Amino acid sequence: MSDRAIVVAQTRAALLVAMRTPRALLLTAAFPLLFLFLFNSIFIKGGSDTATLPNDLKLSAEAYFTAGIAAYTIALSTFTTLAVSLTTLRERGQLKRLRGTPMPAWTFVAAQVLRATLQAVGMAALLLSIGALVYGVPVPGTTFPAFVLYVVLGTATMSALGIALSPFTTTPDAASTVAPFTVVLLAFISGVWIPVDQLPHWLESIAKIFPLYHLALGLQSSLAPGASGSGLDAGNLAALAAWAVAGAWIAVRRFRWEPLAARG
Repeated sequence: MSDRAIVVAQTRAALLVAMRTPRALLLTAAFPLLFLFLFNSIFIKGGSDTATLPNDLKLSAEAYFTAGIAAYTIALSTFTTLAVSLTTLRERGQLKRLRGTPMPAWTFVAAQVLRATLQAVGMAALLLSIGALVYGVPVPGTTFPAFVLYVVLGTATMSALGIALSPFTTTPDAASTVAPFTVVLLAFISGVWIPVDQLPHWLESIAKIFPLYHLALGLQSSLAPGASGSGLDAGNLAALAAWAVAGAWIAVRRFRWEPLAARG
């Protein structure tokens, strides 16, 4: 069997496992859809609410929350699920056993990343479709490629960071606590739940350090009717790319196949 066929088979198996895991489905699929419904039902009145982005672009509140929750879902589907699943498999000894098989080790990691990517892209597409069909979110044709690019780059960045986190979470419980809590905490200051212009300036300055802020802002800007040109922003792209490189560098240097708890 070729390496490509192994990756495809491993990805299919990982997707089946994810679909049969209630907690994973609840975290990465049910919660984002519920949040989209709640935010558009509770915080939007009369269909005339607008939000102003840090780059002074204005867009409907429906579009703001749709794009923000899409960014949140991407982080959950990649950063959180990869950190938790890799830590769990490592501490159970499954990664060590896989390393001892003839199968190339990189194909397993690639399959996990591909599974997370498919989940993230699928959920982003679903959220955008619901936003457009149910809540009337406009999808500007000129900036839609920017939306797609931010989804792809954001997925790559969060995947790299999720793998990079796994060497520092020594138990599945630690990973299941640290990874989701990090995403939820950053969501509050990154313009996902609360418009950034309503946050204290110092808190926004902290949020700008982290990739979720730039992913949410990029997706929101690409849905703003007044966005000029391609809808891309060099600052957002550079920040996401820098975090992706940093995450990949740490992942390559620190990733472990043997259980860490046993060492302690």
